[in-house]
Amino acid sequence: MKRFGPSLYFASDKVIFDSISQRAVNVDIVRELLEERGIFVSSKTSKDELAKYFSRLTADYFDHKIIAGKLGRIAKKERFTAFDIDNLIERDQIVDAVKEMKKELDVRGDALNFDTSDPSKIIVEIAYDHIDYTKAELRQVQPRDAVIEFIKDASGKYSVRNTHNNYTDSVVEKICKFIGEASGIPVSRTTVNLQSHPEATKRTAFFEELIKGVTGHDLVTVTEAFCYKPPKGKIQDDDEDDDDERELEDSPLVERVGLRGRAVTKSLVIDGLFKTGYYIIKVIFHVKPKSSLDSDVFELEAQFSEPRDCTGFSYQTKRVLIFEEGKVTDKTRHPKAAEEAALAQLIEQAAKTAYKAVAGG
Repeated sequence: MKRFGPSLYFASDKVIFDSISQRAVNVDIVRELLEERGIFVSSKTSKDELAKYFSRLTADYFDHKIIAGKLGRIAKKERFTAFDIDNLIERDQIVDAVKEMKKELDVRGDALNFDTSDPSKIIVEIAYDHIDYTKAELRQVQPRDAVIEFIKDASGKYSVRNTHNNYTDSVVEKICKFIGEASGIPVSRTTVNLQSHPEATKRTAFFEELIKGVTGHDLVTVTEAFCYKPPKGKIQDDDEDDDDERELEDSPLVERVGLRGRAVTKSLVIDGLFKTGYYIIKVIFHVKPKSSLDSDVFELEAQFSEPRDCTGFSYQTKRVLIFEEGKVTDKTRHPKAAEEAALAQLIEQAAKTAYKAVAGG
């Protein structure tokens, strides 16, 4: 049975104290909450003492909202996923489906806005609350943003790119359903997945092709590689000469292995993993644009969220390593929107090319 936490709508004195004690809530916020009640405190009073005092007071809805606003917001950057729509669909059909989705989300209290100013693209943005009952009360509501893009190619067909999580995926499914109902033909799609290629060598080869296939960029290094081996039942073997191998198989199985460092795909350790049936399901790698010798280096991530079947392909541009004085430094910056959009398209194309290479065309 799935475990749920306490009520979403009740915050006891202990909850208030525990929440204020979190690092995300600084002492200035606690002082402001007290000042609104006409209570002024010394700058020398510790945060712990202020938290104990404030938690004994009656906190209203607005107090909860201020504290939860500091605790609940998720700073984690989300990955993107994409697929191609095989049907020839009209732009108006997509817009109408998005409008239907907006009506449904308005009832839920989520805010959907869309932009059709670009004739080759429709951008949908959704502001919603993610609820997680396993968190502490004031962390249960987490404001999040979802992005869905319908992008038209030269042939007139559309591809869909969206933030990869259960909420956004369900919205995309519903929009596709509306399009299918309006056109009378279900939306057919092509995704990057290796479900029909269970061989460990092919699944690893997919990532090897992908990291080298980002057009206009050179591969610098692979900093992280995560390997997976599907669990199997106990192997029955009557050959006495294979006792050592049977003991290895009968021992507790390590399903996931993570390697970190530089050029980890060239490590002897990872070669040993491949020989025992492991395959790569996630990589973090650095690429550098070929157009300039002094350009910054981009850190990219690609993975399959369902490791057993290698489905749910997603990716992201994690950060940019700044190039200064002839070398890559430890300084980093966030990627610009234009950089992210361009790299998203290149990663998607690299994934398609890698899949074709693995699948034999």
